[in-house]
Amino acid sequence: MKNPSAYDVVIIGSGLGGLLSAVMLAKEGMKVCVLEKNKQYGGCLQTFSLQKHVFDSCVHYIGGLGEGHPLHQIFEYTGIMPQLELRAFDANGFDRICFGDLPTLYPLANGEANFIEQLSSYFPQEKEAITQYIAAIKNVGDHFPLYRLRLGAAAEKQAVSGWELTQKIAQITPNKRLQQVLLGNNLLYAGVPHRTPFYIHALVTESYIHSAHKVVPGSSQISKFLIMALRQYGGEIYNHATVEKIAVENGVATYAETADGQRFFARNFIANIHPAILLPMIDSTVIKTAYRKRISQLPQTTAPFMLNIVLRPATVKMRHYNTYWHQHEEALKAIQYIPGSFPETYAAYFTESKTHRGYAESVSILTYMHYDEVEPWANTCNHTLSKMDRGQAYTDFKEHHAQLLLAKVSQHIPEISANNMTHSVATPLTYRDYTATPEGAFYGILKDVNQPAATTISTRTKIPNLLLTGQNINLHGVLGVSITAVATCAELLGDSYLLQKIKQ
Repeated sequence: MKNPSAYDVVIIGSGLGGLLSAVMLAKEGMKVCVLEKNKQYGGCLQTFSLQKHVFDSCVHYIGGLGEGHPLHQIFEYTGIMPQLELRAFDANGFDRICFGDLPTLYPLANGEANFIEQLSSYFPQEKEAITQYIAAIKNVGDHFPLYRLRLGAAAEKQAVSGWELTQKIAQITPNKRLQQVLLGNNLLYAGVPHRTPFYIHALVTESYIHSAHKVVPGSSQISKFLIMALRQYGGEIYNHATVEKIAVENGVATYAETADGQRFFARNFIANIHPAILLPMIDSTVIKTAYRKRISQLPQTTAPFMLNIVLRPATVKMRHYNTYWHQHEEALKAIQYIPGSFPETYAAYFTESKTHRGYAESVSILTYMHYDEVEPWANTCNHTLSKMDRGQAYTDFKEHHAQLLLAKVSQHIPEISANNMTHSVATPLTYRDYTATPEGAFYGILKDVNQPAATTISTRTKIPNLLLTGQNINLHGVLGVSITAVATCAELLGDSYLLQKIKQ
């Protein structure tokens, strides 16, 4: 049992939000402890290997790591930016969008002017509309103060938060194909027609237009360097530490208790886990029944299905861009696919060989999968701390869907199937078990433009010394989670002070 005054802050969960918060607070002199239930730290930053090839579990590329962007400044402040090895994507088309059997790859390029120029070459009559699109997403970013690392009022965000995604795109251009190209990389945010706010699309897209990089050899390098920084500042971090209880006495949190009975006392606590997972840990009337019910019933974003392939050496040309394919003319339609038509969209992310430059050593293929398709195995759990064979039927299910996905990919990139040495599959259950996210939700709670208050979670809770961070609180992705970590830490350090330190 730890000394009751052992820590200034105990953080539950070592995902990016938890680690960034830990480093920022430790750097400012606080005694910090991070508790992680898994063997591997990093949450969605986790990587794994297959035949000695490194694969990213979730984060295949990152927007906003170029100089001058707020994410770059945050990573500089924590001290990890100089240590990251980055690979830039093709600036004239970091993402390329395609439809059905058509061979055209529509480019989404880095740099505002370059984005307009590259896409206008395919839509010469729509140059003004593309220019208006760039202005619209920039305008949204300007209305989110923390995304510019400045102070601001909530009313700024509210002025642009009521725009629905598909409606706003249609207002910018009547050209149906251009609309769908602009929506083409929606796997980055799992956009739902008539529900997803335009600001989700805008904030994510703006970061990639600024810059797009892959972290080499994998995204776990971010967590590795953050942990090194945390320890340098005197912080502590423990894995295999599953928090089962947060004790609340006289209205404030006093300690976090792990499955093995250890108690970690602190003056403040930060939960970097899904709110629906957190609330059952808190046995206190301070958290009202109505709030618990609301959180438990919030809709989640759809779940992912991932096929990771090791390619035969020097057989598949490297593509320094990501391919987003859609079966239908409407890019968002695939999220509501009928199970028998799986898959109706995919994204292909290539990794270049270290020994055969110009060739890919592996490819990860991502698509949507409804959680109810894996419902027969929902009561099973399989991760490094709790190994379980889900059975032959589950193995057959995974391989069947892997082949369906591979068949669709082969229509555009036939050499992948022909040079598939070996592969692994991740289903919604994989993501559920490793990220502790209900139903393996891709990006946590679904933000709904029709119910903004109901689907927005504050960093503060009714327990004054318990704060929240992570992708469910503000916005998902590396940028969104990083900005949320700043917001969380500002509650303890002061927003003016923290923003000034980051910008310096």
